[in-house]
Amino acid sequence: MYMLYWSPSSASLAPHGALEEAAAKYELTLVDTDAGAHRDPAYLKLNPNAKVPTLVVDGKFVMFESAAMAMFIADRHPQAKLAPGPDEMARGHFYQWLTHLTNSVQPAMLRYYYPDRHTGDEGGHEAVKAKAMEEIASLWGRIDQHLALHGPFLLGERFSAADISAYMLSTWQQCCPNTYERFPNVKRLADLVAARPAMQRVIQKNS
Repeated sequence: MYMLYWSPSSASLAPHGALEEAAAKYELTLVDTDAGAHRDPAYLKLNPNAKVPTLVVDGKFVMFESAAMAMFIADRHPQAKLAPGPDEMARGHFYQWLTHLTNSVQPAMLRYYYPDRHTGDEGGHEAVKAKAMEEIASLWGRIDQHLALHGPFLLGERFSAADISAYMLSTWQQCCPNTYERFPNVKRLADLVAARPAMQRVIQKNS
């Protein structure tokens, strides 16, 4: 049994989607980040980073990092086909895209949403946000080009957990206004992911 500590419209959507796609047995525990619940001592014992999500398996095994959870769930539920098999070359591109999303796209977004983490000068916050917006648009632009040539999913015709992460990040549009209008192939991927029955259940929970 999985327990996913989550909050709406956060990075918890990616492992939540993976669990639902895998038809895994899981429960959700809401962490009210607006109320500071992610800093409660009990939660910090599970995740000292004071972030969501956190995944607990069978009440004992605990892990953090959304992308790592997606890989973990994909490996534990191979019948769900959330990732290419370990012996497939496409496995390398699965790792590539999940890592790119969590290592390049998401950090740029976080610079926009939390400029205070990157400069102690309050007067510099807008400059940090503006630069982040430039980088985010550039990153989506390159992903859009890849999808135009090799889509509709990140691995071509093959849906994977990496697409759930891409969908999740594509919904964070304050940092990149009109994402779907500017990047139609990203929108196509997002629409395909959002139309999946399992993802519909997750999206409704997060709305």
